Amino acid sequence: MLRTLKCMLECAWNSEMYAGMRFDLEQSKTFQQHLFRLLVSHSHVQVVIYALGSMEYSFHSQFQLAVVLLLKRALPNWIGNIEVYDPLLSPADMIVLTKLGFEVLTIDENCRRQVRRPTMFYMPVPNYNLLGNLLGANWSLSCINQIFLLTNSFRHSLTSISPCSLYGETVQRLERILPFTTEIDIKTSYKQIYTNVFSRFACHFFDVDPNIDMETSLPVTKITGYIKDGGQRPWLDWQRYFEEAFLEYMRSDMTSEEFAQILGEYRGPRCLRCNSVPPPLGWIKLNIYGIGTEGDQPGRYSGVFQDETGMCLGRYSGAIHVEDNVIAGLEALRHGLVRCVEGKPNAHKLIVESDNVILVQYVNGHPEPNEITMNRLKEIFDMLERVTCAIYHVYEEANKAARDLAMRHECHNRA
Repeated sequence: MLRTLKCMLECAWNSEMYAGMRFDLEQSKTFQQHLFRLLVSHSHVQVVIYALGSMEYSFHSQFQLAVVLLLKRALPNWIGNIEVYDPLLSPADMIVLTKLGFEVLTIDENCRRQVRRPTMFYMPVPNYNLLGNLLGANWSLSCINQIFLLTNSFRHSLTSISPCSLYGETVQRLERILPFTTEIDIKTSYKQIYTNVFSRFACHFFDVDPNIDMETSLPVTKITGYIKDGGQRPWLDWQRYFEEAFLEYMRSDMTSEEFAQILGEYRGPRCLRCNSVPPPLGWIKLNIYGIGTEGDQPGRYSGVFQDETGMCLGRYSGAIHVEDNVIAGLEALRHGLVRCVEGKPNAHKLIVESDNVILVQYVNGHPEPNEITMNRLKEIFDMLERVTCAIYHVYEEANKAARDLAMRHECHNRA
């Protein structure tokens, strides 16, 4: 997962979205003024992350985490220690976060952290009630003026929350605090891939007059006491749910585009990512691999077809003179799709597995491919309209057949 996050960091760094967010935070005079007021005698702000989800299962969560890591690197003068909690964090998530220097919280605070020092809360896509919980825990002058939130726009949230009693407390708190809120919109790009990852993102500072008693002057009458019911191990429940849902997807009549929407956000089940498993009934599986040129060694690509019994239906490999591993992998995919379109093999439903996470994201329509990559993708997208295809990321050990095929030819060339 650390390798995957490294790729996602590169992806986020090159994105229009991150460039816009960093520019807003670095160049906004309003932001700088409020940050200076917030810090006063403190050198850094504490950072708390809620509502991140699981990086093991969600590419969106990986991208959201990558943005925090990049901001900490770019703005070390004011971002201090980072704590994180989400009930969906798996054991693998916790290990990775600890290695990255985060403090993983073990107690579910239900977003009721009461601050005692300047604190930034980063909540990428929170449940509305969690916003109510956080505001409620800090509904006093000594607390509310010490926090700022990087989360969904309060103004937009008030227009989009359905008139439901479950959100009564959140609505009241947002309405009461809005006149004392400075909301700075973060231009996260209007592309659909980013509106799904960051929905109307904004930075919120609070400046309540010292003469105001919030409990009496800004009363909240609808207290819902929202507590998530995630069971004892919600991450394990989510893993089981996704494995069952994935099998249902395979039995359905979904199109390539519909598979891309799901697999562009969620990673495949753990049992498929870690092991080479034959495809479900009615599907053919294609494992692809590509590696760019290195020194005097040409790049290589390869693909291996397999049916539901695990029998090999064919394989192919070749050389390609490019340095980019993604381009080499796309060439492997192109050759495989050409064979399917020609009926060699006759695959009406095709699973594609690749250990290159950026390639998987590109094909599923997510980050921002450069012009050269986009030109390669156009032909692939055309063929995906003729073959139902689900492409997802697997680890190297699950892609061994395709890797070995490509590396075998590389070793022959070196000899």
